[in-house]
Amino acid sequence: MIRCALALFAVLSVPLFAQDEPVVAPPGRPAVTGTIDAVTVYRGQALVTRLVDVPAGEGPRELVVTGLPERLVMNSLYAEAEPGASVRSVTYRVRPVSADLREEVRKLDEQIVTAQDAVNANQRQLQLVGERKAYLDRVDQFSAPTAVIELKNGVLNAETLKTLTVFVFEQRQLIATEELRLAIDRRTLGESLQTLQRQRAELTGGSARTVREAVVFVDAPVAGAKIRLRYLVDGASWSPSYNVRAADDRKAAVTVEYNAAVQQMSGEDWTGVAMLLSTATPSLVASAPSLEPLMISLIDAEVGQDNVRFDYKAKKLELSQLRLGAEGQRNSMSATMPGQPQAAGQVNGPYALDNDADLNRVADQLQRLEFFAKDAGDGKSSSLMFVGGTDAQTVSVTYALPGRTSLPSRSDQQLIQIASLSMEGQFYKLATPVLTSQVYEQAMLTNSSKLVLLAGTASSYVGGQFVGGGKIPTVAVGESFTVGFGIDSSLRASRTLVGKTESMQGGNKVIDFDYLLAIENFGTTPAEVRLIDRIPTTNDPNVKITQVSATVDLSKDESYTPTDRKAGMLRWDLQVPAGTLGNKAVTVGHKYRIEHDRQMSIGPVTAR
Repeated sequence: MIRCALALFAVLSVPLFAQDEPVVAPPGRPAVTGTIDAVTVYRGQALVTRLVDVPAGEGPRELVVTGLPERLVMNSLYAEAEPGASVRSVTYRVRPVSADLREEVRKLDEQIVTAQDAVNANQRQLQLVGERKAYLDRVDQFSAPTAVIELKNGVLNAETLKTLTVFVFEQRQLIATEELRLAIDRRTLGESLQTLQRQRAELTGGSARTVREAVVFVDAPVAGAKIRLRYLVDGASWSPSYNVRAADDRKAAVTVEYNAAVQQMSGEDWTGVAMLLSTATPSLVASAPSLEPLMISLIDAEVGQDNVRFDYKAKKLELSQLRLGAEGQRNSMSATMPGQPQAAGQVNGPYALDNDADLNRVADQLQRLEFFAKDAGDGKSSSLMFVGGTDAQTVSVTYALPGRTSLPSRSDQQLIQIASLSMEGQFYKLATPVLTSQVYEQAMLTNSSKLVLLAGTASSYVGGQFVGGGKIPTVAVGESFTVGFGIDSSLRASRTLVGKTESMQGGNKVIDFDYLLAIENFGTTPAEVRLIDRIPTTNDPNVKITQVSATVDLSKDESYTPTDRKAGMLRWDLQVPAGTLGNKAVTVGHKYRIEHDRQMSIGPVTAR
């Protein structure tokens, strides 16, 4: 009986099993995919041009272009033929496939299958270890009483019992070690599988495994003919950003690196393409909206009065927003024909539903406001108010990137340099002690390039060292703009109210304010500092504000305009020698006076 148990233990000591090789079904290979030749990236969409070779043949026939991206805007699909071929029509279709067609995704799919097989093998190994452990327990329960009986009868000697005991504990030790190893492997395999699945989700956006195809009805009797398949994709956008670099001595020209942060999640990789970046809004509508007649009639006067019981400007703004929305919907790339499902095919040539009825409806409401509102005709705004935009959105520019560019479909932003521009800069220090005691270094640059610079974030470097971040506004060709180069720690500014007096003149209260501004230089070199302060301004005719005196003349620089002075902004251009600390600091004193009705008090302007 004991020998039978030993034989069973020998069987249990055999390795659990060998891992099988994963079996991956080969993905479908499209017969015709073409080559992506050019891409124009807009704000939110991209126009893709794909070159497709057309095999020569007899008569018109269908050509299936497969592997189109999942973010394709269906109504934008269009095909045109180069000399030697002609396109009759284009239709769009979607069908399921067993695997993603993109090489990068297919490799991930294969890795996921392999990892999943390894996880399944690990689970099976753990299950077999559990079965082996349970079987060992049953054998142990059977052999132990048998050993006791055989020892009493003198059949089993001590040496045999020793061998049996050692063998049992060795097997239990092996099982415990195997359980620990498999538990560690299970954790590692699970983490690897999750990582691969996240990577695939980033590449595909979690899309289903489907193939999107354009079926082109083409006639190409000449060998070597090509067609250009164009379509828009969602999930693509770009935004401007800058790196501004200055030398340590601040004497050389400033280098402005104009970059584009491009994010493309179209579902297809752009490899070696001619790329354009554009701020234009593409439109599929070729005709202007049609203006309809405006019919009016007389109504009861009381009903008419109800129409003036609202804020005309607020209502005008609300309706203007609706109008802009209707314009955007009219020009939308994804608009469909009435009653047509988005997944349906289409004939060659783009079309979109214009929203002339919506535009006319909003225009009617805006114009009817002019009949009733008392404050209409103030000349301060047009019938359409620009709403919700920035100066960058009003500029339509296109940048052609040099050479060829490659951008995979990923969720993260990818940085591309548009241009590296050299600009002469006028450096100065800026102190605004009413806001902060820190003094900042800035430079006035002139856009001497042939490019319009769009508003975007900027990172500033001096001598190769990062000094801080900021923003650059939209800058036209030839226009000047300011960039910051961080805090100059060798300078410090202060602002002190040294005196305030009140007196009465007739029925008015007169308040005099006396301020002292100071700049200290802890460095070893002199500095040119623009010192900025302000006095209050008012539109109230019952309040009089006067600047009484200043110990230093205001700036004569052309950039300090009369408009700034009228707005109460004060600027002094100072030379601050090195080592001017404490009592040696460069100072500016100025006084101003406020005069108003003694029965009133000074306060902030309240919203009306």
